Amino acid sequence: MKVTAAVVVCTAASASAFAPQPAFKVSSTALNMDKGAGGMFDTRDPETMDHEDPRKSISAAPSFEEYLKSRGGRCGQCSSPSLVMKALNEPVRDRKKEEPAAEGGFTYGEYDEVMWDNDAKKDVYNKWDPSSPRSTRNFNPFETWEGNSPDASGIYPGENRYKDPIRPDISYAIMLEEKAEAEERNASPKAGS
Repeated sequence: MKVTAAVVVCTAASASAFAPQPAFKVSSTALNMDKGAGGMFDTRDPETMDHEDPRKSISAAPSFEEYLKSRGGRCGQCSSPSLVMKALNEPVRDRKKEEPAAEGGFTYGEYDEVMWDNDAKKDVYNKWDPSSPRSTRNFNPFETWEGNSPDASGIYPGENRYKDPIRPDISYAIMLEEKAEAEERNASPKAGS
């Protein structure tokens, strides 16, 4: 009889072990924290809340334009996408020339953090002096190393201080123009290169 009772108790206990558990949902109306299907909490668009303890208060989020202005960057004054693109495309040559060398004496190239397009590369190429030592301001931007082109400072991918340059949109027609220019450049290379 004791064995039968033990079997009944074990069967009941094992059945409840495999029963589906009720879903546990963490929710906070103040923070809008609902756990999504991917296991992440949704914290978007919290409601503003004033609390006597300022650490517990939630202020209204700034608009995107206000956020950009608060960052104080060049695009802080931009109000339209066309102005943002204009700001990205304008060269900052004067600022870069006056900028002192960073710690360790390293200075990035003239077109660092601006559009690194074919015109910028031609400008760097025209200033390149093959008889002078290679530097971030004196290099051949059309030279490749193991199939890689340098960034705007003449640094190749995988090397220290490499920065992915800001590249322009490209089309097949532009590629054909650049190919013709490259063939002309290769036909009459600079002396000493």
